[in-house]
Amino acid sequence: MTEQGSTIQLSHLEQTIYFAAQRHGTNLLDADAVTRVTTVSRPHAVNLLASMALKGALYRVGRGRYAVIPPSVLHERKSYVTDPHLVIDELTRADGIGDRYYVAYQSAAAIHGAAQQLPFVLQVALPMQHRPVQVGQGRIQFVRIQPQKLFGFRRMRYQEVPLNVSDREKTLLDCLERFDLCGGVGEVARTGSTLLEGIQTDTLLDYLDRMGNQALTQRLGLILERLSSVQQVDQDLIDGIARRAGLHTYLLDPHGPTEGPVDGRWRIRENIEVVGEL
Repeated sequence: MTEQGSTIQLSHLEQTIYFAAQRHGTNLLDADAVTRVTTVSRPHAVNLLASMALKGALYRVGRGRYAVIPPSVLHERKSYVTDPHLVIDELTRADGIGDRYYVAYQSAAAIHGAAQQLPFVLQVALPMQHRPVQVGQGRIQFVRIQPQKLFGFRRMRYQEVPLNVSDREKTLLDCLERFDLCGGVGEVARTGSTLLEGIQTDTLLDYLDRMGNQALTQRLGLILERLSSVQQVDQDLIDGIARRAGLHTYLLDPHGPTEGPVDGRWRIRENIEVVGEL
């Protein structure tokens, strides 16, 4: 493997492992993966991976796990920044999570082309605790959600790699429910104004019922009604949310001040400005 006059000195076994990963489209290697393509023992496999990382063919992303550095990067001596999206599916499978995850919040909004700011971390929702993972200069943040909220995502391809990503409707609801992870209510309102394009009214209302969060329902209704003054919003959607509004009054931002006018329809105390920020 030559790099502009210099050579990465991989052994025959190491080359076998590297090129097997390329043939199979594997972006993440561990000792078990190595033993499947070679006849070496597991301890030997661990040593081979460490050696390949030391030589620059792999990048360590966690205990015993390594991202495969693409041949183009090795050949052209490019600086390598691991994209966490490329390893998350293999990582969750290796951890026994399988398909019970999805890229969520602002990370999903970015994939849908709706994020106003590119997220610094890859946010992943799953129904169990999981420590964050550093992937090169990137980071995967795992957010535990209630098992009944593990819905509203689809399988898609990201640079030829399979990935579970929340759909537009679930992304909007997730962002508003956890706006503390998404830059605040104002940022979510801006993201939502773009996510609304192509959203299905019946799907969003169904998801809203399944979320079981009354404060989320009323905040969403207020925000969409305010958005309707600056862009087209389906009136049937706003009316459908209004039928789901309760009697309790919530702060628009529970982390903000307690003062502000109360919207009578939505029973939301507007303690921050939303429309003025759009």
